[in-house]
Amino acid sequence: MNGLFASTTDRPRRTMWRLWVDGCGGFLLVTRQRVSVGGMRPDSDAAVQVRSDWRRHEGELIRQGSDYFWVPATDSPADVASSLERRLLRTGEHLPITGVTKLSLEQPSPLSGSAVLSLAPPHRFSGHVDRVLLVDQTVLIGRASNNHIRLSGRDSAAVLLFRDGRWHAKHRQSQSSPMSRGANVWSEFVELVPGQRVSVDELDMTLEQV
Repeated sequence: MNGLFASTTDRPRRTMWRLWVDGCGGFLLVTRQRVSVGGMRPDSDAAVQVRSDWRRHEGELIRQGSDYFWVPATDSPADVASSLERRLLRTGEHLPITGVTKLSLEQPSPLSGSAVLSLAPPHRFSGHVDRVLLVDQTVLIGRASNNHIRLSGRDSAAVLLFRDGRWHAKHRQSQSSPMSRGANVWSEFVELVPGQRVSVDELDMTLEQV
């Protein structure tokens, strides 16, 4: 079978990775539609864990289309909790979790359903990552505020694409660059192989399995 995005049925269906971008930070990439959130505990199995006084399981984020809903942890059956207590989250809104820790969800681009989870200092995510990306196929990287991963001091841009269990990246010139006007600014996709350092124009990044 040929093609960049050939089916990978023989691969385990992994749903979480860490991405390290030189000079920018670390990011947890989560592709599942239901994402559990909780405090960092030895017995916690939450996908997103925060170094805070939160319980080991505070609730779940659910993606439906381009919308995100919050469902708090409850003793009720899952189907009852989902229908009665789910709350639609607006971009920039804090998740309604009791405590001093502030976790916000942002959807920076109307071109992508992916969202970014950010913590207000001094709280941190586990795994030494700076932000968590809830991925709906694409991740935009660039200097402007409508990117999921925002660069500082570099006028470069790229897009990550997740399909059939594989990650690919390709570079494009920033829209603010004069060279991008009237030109084909897209390069070819390169695969991000876990553990291998990849350069996409000025961006050096490494994907890591979780």
